[in-house]
Amino acid sequence: MRNRWKILLALLVACSIGAWYGNRKLKAVGHPGLGTFIGQWWNNWPKSFAMDPPVIALEVNEAGMAEMEAVVDSARVRGVIMPEGNDYVKAKFVVDGVEAKCKLRIKGKLGDHVKGEKWSFRVIAKGGGGFLGMKRFSLQHPGTRNYLCDWFYHRLSKGEGIVALRYGFCKVSLNGDDLGIYAYEEHFGPELLENNGRLKGPLVRFDPGLFWVHRLNGMSGRDFEEAYADYQAAAVDAFGGEDLIKDPEQLRYFQQALLLIDGFRRGELVAEQVFDIRKMAKRHAIIDLVGGHHSMDWSDVKFYYDPGAQRLEPVSYESFSAFPTKQLAGSGRFTGKTSAGAELHDALFNDAAFFAAYVHELENVSRKEYLDSTFAAIAGALDTASATLYAEFPYKELDRTIYYRNQDVIRRSLNVPKAVHAYLQGNAGGRTIVKLVAINSLPVEVVGLRAGTGALVPPVQRTIVPARRTGGLALSVVAEFPMDKAPDTLASKPVLVCRILGASHPMEVEVFPVALPEPGAMDELLVGQKPNIDRFDFLVVNDSARTIHIKPGKWKVTGTLVVPAGYQFHAIAPLSLEIGSGASIISYSPLLWSGSDEAHIHVFSGDSTSHGIHVIGAAGTSHLSMVDFQGLSRYELDQTTSADLSFHNCSANLSNCNFTGTGNTLVDMSVGSLTVVGCAFSGGSDQLELHYVRGAMRSCRFVGAMDDAVSVEGGVFGVKDTEVLGANGVGAKATSGARLSLESVDMRAVAQGIEVRAGASVTANGGSIDALQVGVTASKASMRDGPARAMLEKVRLTAKETAVVCGEGSSVVVEGKEVGGGATPAKAENE
Repeated sequence: MRNRWKILLALLVACSIGAWYGNRKLKAVGHPGLGTFIGQWWNNWPKSFAMDPPVIALEVNEAGMAEMEAVVDSARVRGVIMPEGNDYVKAKFVVDGVEAKCKLRIKGKLGDHVKGEKWSFRVIAKGGGGFLGMKRFSLQHPGTRNYLCDWFYHRLSKGEGIVALRYGFCKVSLNGDDLGIYAYEEHFGPELLENNGRLKGPLVRFDPGLFWVHRLNGMSGRDFEEAYADYQAAAVDAFGGEDLIKDPEQLRYFQQALLLIDGFRRGELVAEQVFDIRKMAKRHAIIDLVGGHHSMDWSDVKFYYDPGAQRLEPVSYESFSAFPTKQLAGSGRFTGKTSAGAELHDALFNDAAFFAAYVHELENVSRKEYLDSTFAAIAGALDTASATLYAEFPYKELDRTIYYRNQDVIRRSLNVPKAVHAYLQGNAGGRTIVKLVAINSLPVEVVGLRAGTGALVPPVQRTIVPARRTGGLALSVVAEFPMDKAPDTLASKPVLVCRILGASHPMEVEVFPVALPEPGAMDELLVGQKPNIDRFDFLVVNDSARTIHIKPGKWKVTGTLVVPAGYQFHAIAPLSLEIGSGASIISYSPLLWSGSDEAHIHVFSGDSTSHGIHVIGAAGTSHLSMVDFQGLSRYELDQTTSADLSFHNCSANLSNCNFTGTGNTLVDMSVGSLTVVGCAFSGGSDQLELHYVRGAMRSCRFVGAMDDAVSVEGGVFGVKDTEVLGANGVGAKATSGARLSLESVDMRAVAQGIEVRAGASVTANGGSIDALQVGVTASKASMRDGPARAMLEKVRLTAKETAVVCGEGSSVVVEGKEVGGGATPAKAENE
């Protein structure tokens, strides 16, 4: 009996020691402790039983495995994955019983990607293969992206309209060996842009290759200054560079991106001239929310070049979160001036327009309701992702408290106890002068000066107090106010009204009566590109009404006319407007141009060498009525402009307008809404191109397109009571998930009537198709695309060669009966 008690006591002691040791180890890695760990396992692991996550079965031959094992062995010795020898090997992968060829390699830079059996892989599917719509993706241990944290980061980014990678969890096996739960992460390719509803354009980065040479030298004990490792020295390259070089249009877009980035690094361009500052502001506010500031390293940032707006957008890439935010991304950066060679984010945050947008987004994401509504909206998806992860990692929950804590830090950073120190300097020339000294890490904008019960007097010019970096000297600026004499500081107790640059709530600061000595004038702040409407004598500008009018008469545009945002750009008949050789009109305000039955507005280029008219990001809707556009450009194999008339990221109504010419495209709209009524299109290669547009068209006529009459990429568009005559290409084309409806549309002498591709659908009711070649084609471009569908009711369909061509998996339904089916093309009736 005594021995039994000794054994029992020994077991209790051993269990206690084990529990103490386990608890200590858990806390050493930031976990709350053994008790919480056991509770998580008990509650979370059973949730995974109901999950059936996607499974990727990788198959690599013996030679390929030997190559990858050599890379892994070398990385484990060195602590880093060397690019030399880490080549792609041939492989296959099977998803849901479908086998596809691919190539893969070991992915990553540091040794965490090759720990244990969970190696990280970069996979590129060949041919039409893919996984969840992705042809380029990574498979990696969920811990390399901190489990659910990057999943949440990408959801936040996508919800704010930022280009975001697809990221989630799946099961992976390698040559039959179960590797367990992996995180999949989309890589950079055209499908990323398609999934985010963007025009095709380059995805670019600062090449980190030389930077990693420097890092490897340091890790090997050879730490010394190497100029080639700097951001300022990094080359800018594009993902999919080999394909880009083969595409003249994309190559030109890449060169445009290079020009902007180079101008930004040299200090010749400010942020709002190079980037989509609203989306950039959202990205950095989200980084503050998730505590992912490590992702701001220049070697990790990625961009998409929007060819329509000619601006760079951020791409949501690894967030390195979630961690407590100690300092905001923009803290201490705004100096009020930019300089050549400035660090990437110092130059970015020194753009006043960007910083104001950034603070506005900080106010948004720091509201408790923002996170509450976000978690409510993604509750189902989060439960699914969590349960999938819990099959192997039941202790890796998404800690929501970090995000709410970071919200509190953001709010406190914006609601400073005092904005600036203000000193009354006196009065000179009818202006009261106040010196302002920076004390906060965020810049402060002056609203006005108030003395006693008097009115608020705004400053003579916009005044921004720069940020003060922690531990740095306080900078000062001078603000001038139009006041005949300086206020009596003792009697009226003047206050300065100001706000954190971009903040919605003003603050009041008492002005000290003691003047400070003048250190010298401050350099003027750059406020971005100025409009040039004052250069054109035929424009009448009313700043109080915020209108710009073209005088009636005959005028010629020479050079580029840039119309700023915030106006309404009017024109009425009689008006003949010639756009000279190489000239163009770029408007950031809506066009309100109206002719009459007796006299249409006439817009033309005498020799078809203009660069057209382009409306970009205009607030409000453009209305064009009875306007004739004639011969604005010529057809070019390497197209230099989007169209004779284009709209990007805005809305427009076109009525009773005529479009004629020989250019590549007569009218183009991307990312917006459009209504077209009673318009005629004649000539041109493509006549109407729409990209991710919602809208409708009726009572229009398309004649003599050298290629396609109507092309719709993405979006939803309806066409009614319209004629298409003599198109050498397609009468109506829908691609990339577009939804196109045709009602009473008559097509005659077109090479092909309807073409549907890449997950798009077309419904046609009434009307006719008289095709010289094929009546209707429906097909998907590759395995990753959804089926294409066409449905025809009461449509008279005739074709000289083939009535219907239907690819495998797609469908064409005529009068309720499916035809084609991807087997033998249906024959047309020959007239």
